[in-house]
Amino acid sequence: MYNFDKKVERKGTSSVKWDKVDEIFNREDIIPLWVADSDWETAPEIIESIKDRVEHGVFGYTYPAEEYKNVIVDWYKKRYNWDIESDWITLLSGVVPGINIALRAFTRPGDSVIVQPPVYYPFFSAVKNSGNILLENQLVLREENGSRRYRIDWIDLEKKINENPGTSALIFCYPHNPVGRVWKPDELNKLLSIADKYNLLIISDEIHADFVYNGGHQPLAAIRPDMREQIITISAPSKSFNIAGLATAYAIIPDTNYKKRFEKAAEGIQPALNPLGLTALKSAYEDGEDWLESQNKYIKDNYKLVSDSIAKIPGIELIKSEGTYLVWLDFRKTGLTDQELEDLLFHEAKLGLEPGHWFGKGGRGFFRMNLATQRYNIEEALIRLKDLMSNRFANLEVDIDGQ
Repeated sequence: MYNFDKKVERKGTSSVKWDKVDEIFNREDIIPLWVADSDWETAPEIIESIKDRVEHGVFGYTYPAEEYKNVIVDWYKKRYNWDIESDWITLLSGVVPGINIALRAFTRPGDSVIVQPPVYYPFFSAVKNSGNILLENQLVLREENGSRRYRIDWIDLEKKINENPGTSALIFCYPHNPVGRVWKPDELNKLLSIADKYNLLIISDEIHADFVYNGGHQPLAAIRPDMREQIITISAPSKSFNIAGLATAYAIIPDTNYKKRFEKAAEGIQPALNPLGLTALKSAYEDGEDWLESQNKYIKDNYKLVSDSIAKIPGIELIKSEGTYLVWLDFRKTGLTDQELEDLLFHEAKLGLEPGHWFGKGGRGFFRMNLATQRYNIEEALIRLKDLMSNRFANLEVDIDGQ
């Protein structure tokens, strides 16, 4: 019904992913597999709704009418079995602005804020731009049942909090970008217990919630309703429906006073809402679920193709992903520096993979690959990777299981 193999020409559309490759990778003849947006058209229902709104012809200042909040309420009940109220919702222009607003609302300059690298790099700048002190609770890569997965270093987390009495918040990535973890109930409960113990605010970025490979997403705030003052959930339909350019997101804040503080902090920072973005959000959550499920199946098939192929390529290990449409590739067996790897991947293989060191010091030797593109791009990228690595690193051990 939906054709995700259809070629959509994105060059010449001011696309960050496609039109900035020369600036980022110093060449234009490259397959860009970096920026986390998709290379296919959004759901036809969304396109039609935007066309109808455009025909109105007036795009003045727009406020978040109750209908836009109600579709979010319905979506969370249907997708995540979480009963939220429309009064908890604040519409935003993006998840990153929301994180910045939350830090300004609930921390003071000089407070310490924890992030868990390797992690989405705007977290780092959000902390610094808010006048906070950055604390890094580095994730650790451990062997488990024949595969390697990232874990939270609980000892280090509590040590950081105890050694820095001004620690007031943690920015949580769930599902995790870039390492693909979908945190398990025991991990979530342990994190919440620590937050409760130390009166720590958790700003939970759940933008990848619709991309969980097995089972469904459980919102962090739904686990401990008694901690309503300590969890700010921020999300958007932008990844799920490839509408990031329409700049529409939201925060879910159950506590009335906290919501008022958040909205006060947003004054002068949060721009007027985009009427086309609101239209797209409503259409996505009302009519886009079938399209979303078809897209997710296509992405899962891309993941399987990449996982099976990487298992046969020397010098690379794919870290098993549990969610998102991103994969985390480990090139450390090559023994090369980040610069040497970038030279090979960008200029010999002509692949625009995202360097892992962008995501913090724990990312050195890794690269992030975006799977939300037509399969022929994935197939060509794998051919180039195989040719490059087999020619240069044939003597390296291949991980047969690809895990």
